[in-house]
Amino acid sequence: MAKVKCPQCFFVNPDGQAQCIQCRTPLPKVRIGVQPEPPPPSADAANVIQLQRGQVIARRYTVASLIGRGGMGCIYKVHDNILGEDVALKTLLPQFVRDKIVVERFFNEARIARRLAHPNIVRVHDIGSAENFVYISMEFIKGHSLRGILEKLPPGQRLPILETLRILDQLCASLEYAHQFTIHRDIKPENVMLDDASGSVKLMDFGISKLMANTQLTGASMVMGTPYYMSPEQLRNSRDVDARADIFSIGVMLYEILTGNMPTGVPRPASQIEEGLPPSLDAIVARCVDPNPEKRFANATELRAALKNIRDIMEGETTERRPKVAAPSLAAWPLQKVAGATLAVVLLAFAAVGLYGLESRRQRLASGAENAPLSIDTATPVLERYQRLEELLAEVEAKVGKLEKSEAMSDVFERGKELRAQAKGVAAEEPERALQTAREALQFLLAPRMAPEDMAFVPPDASASNTPDAGAFFMDLREVTVKEFWDFCQKEAWRFPAQVSNWEPEMPVAYVSNFDARAYAAAQGKLLPTPAQWLRATYDDEDRLWQPPGANIQSGSPLPLPVGTTAEDTAPNGCLDLTGNIAEWTRPAQTVPEAGSDSAALFGKPMEIRGGDFLHGAETFSQTRTASFEATEPYIGFRCVLPIPTNEAGARYVLANLG
Repeated sequence: MAKVKCPQCFFVNPDGQAQCIQCRTPLPKVRIGVQPEPPPPSADAANVIQLQRGQVIARRYTVASLIGRGGMGCIYKVHDNILGEDVALKTLLPQFVRDKIVVERFFNEARIARRLAHPNIVRVHDIGSAENFVYISMEFIKGHSLRGILEKLPPGQRLPILETLRILDQLCASLEYAHQFTIHRDIKPENVMLDDASGSVKLMDFGISKLMANTQLTGASMVMGTPYYMSPEQLRNSRDVDARADIFSIGVMLYEILTGNMPTGVPRPASQIEEGLPPSLDAIVARCVDPNPEKRFANATELRAALKNIRDIMEGETTERRPKVAAPSLAAWPLQKVAGATLAVVLLAFAAVGLYGLESRRQRLASGAENAPLSIDTATPVLERYQRLEELLAEVEAKVGKLEKSEAMSDVFERGKELRAQAKGVAAEEPERALQTAREALQFLLAPRMAPEDMAFVPPDASASNTPDAGAFFMDLREVTVKEFWDFCQKEAWRFPAQVSNWEPEMPVAYVSNFDARAYAAAQGKLLPTPAQWLRATYDDEDRLWQPPGANIQSGSPLPLPVGTTAEDTAPNGCLDLTGNIAEWTRPAQTVPEAGSDSAALFGKPMEIRGGDFLHGAETFSQTRTASFEATEPYIGFRCVLPIPTNEAGARYVLANLG
């Protein structure tokens, strides 16, 4: 059954709906799908199309084996007796042969591909019909699809980054050529083949594409492509897209290869998920998947050049060039198109693509992903990596040491110097320990340079050094207020919760979903805290859970108080209102949903909330509670954290830009 995607909130509605189930927006008559969902073939139909080994087709092709079968047809390995070589024969199932539109689309692939002669595009030889079926004969690739290769990787393992860049380089080369004639419209790992013998990349399946001059087949009433990889403009109208729609799909595919996930929801930059990835790739992905085509790479040539710069650096061909990638500005992200009037819904696929832009901006602010030189050191011996980090520590200590510091930041800085000295003392005999200690020292030394106003410093968690959220960070002293969230909504065209319109400006904002909270945090260059980070902020100097002298708000109060009203509710690090007033959203340590997840997997998983609140009392302070991702409750607000970098790229960005 076809489905209809809402143009306002992007919820995917079942066919037949006149209005969106979630936001009541009138729905266009647009279906999502590569083709109509076929009925299951009967046994007789299967027998008709099931060609036998040795059978000769059209007096030319001798069947060798069945390669694969899908909902529309089959692909066989056959021997072309005229060309004298093995080829692939793509056929339609009998029930579709009588459908003129399907057959025309099927042959359209051949007509387009026959005009494309490029070493990175699967070559098409012939089209025809015989014995109650139609066929396309094409180059036989002795290899595997990129999807097959990715699926065979062990859990948690990714393709080597240089291999990924090599594949993308050849894919871009194929599109540089193909875009002179056509737009592919269905770039995805299934349509990228890798030749086992030569290692060359081959792009295939132009079946839903169209020639630039042909405007008859692909109309505005049918959205053609694979939704997870489709650009927003392609979702709206497949007919008028240009090369930048394929660029969008490449960005999605690149993120998937690098991380094993799709860039949906509120994705973390790839360099934060997989160790050793150059942070500059984050900016490239963000530019590829910008919802505004004008902000993407204009063509495959530009994208190929940006990726080549990274590849050259990693291969050691140059130490000076950096990817010349223009950062997508915050104002350029049309968030209102993503959010609309109802952000508290279960969104699907790229409903949150605008938030990806905010998250990319946050990454650049927090770690210098785009402005700092690359730091690729996972293959370097540990001692050498420590020595390089020690050189950076010396530079950081010298520069930050000259700055004026508060008493608290002076103590933090001195602790960094102590840790640096400890690392030096064990480097010769325990390089791994020295490297870990040096990374901690880097955070303590950088902290005074960052030291945001109204944020408290929280040291790294040495007992959980292998977890992604164990590093040092700054945490907001108080919850985000109604006024602060109002200012954000005005600037970014975000939805403001009407329920708090009459609340005092300094009261903590509530009735915000987890999605709303993450958007605000990303716009500030920050994050929501993970549950572990939130709890660490409540510990005292002796690593004991802080227990305030009394509950600051009793349960049953009608509304929260303005932030910071109750002096007793001040944690040892200075954070206010952790015990009560309003509960706070957190985020998982890993925030990217798995590839292929449905809407429930993307946004339906319960999120932890922390802290007591005016409705339930302070006794919930240390309890684990959850709420659905899209929940908007009067007792749930949030505060933000700002992680401190642990790598060279982030450190140099902080030195140059922050503080």
